[in-house]
Amino acid sequence: MKSQLDSITAGVFEEQDGHLTQSDPGPKIDRIAEITEKLDGLAQKASGETADYILAARNHCLEYLEERDGDEQSRDAGPE
Repeated sequence: MKSQLDSITAGVFEEQDGHLTQSDPGPKIDRIAEITEKLDGLAQKASGETADYILAARNHCLEYLEERDGDEQSRDAGPE
């Protein structure tokens, strides 16, 4: 669980500060999806209030991914 948490923390700081933990981390959307999966794993191992906080963070990531997907579909459709 500690290694998952460390990985998530590094990814979040990377997005906030622009300091890369990987030489080629890929598109931001992929990194957020990766963090979402790691949060899922952590939530399964946690309990009580801790699990609630982890799931809330995961839900925020999912909302971000859905918004981005909607924005990309709007751009792909172009003006009517």
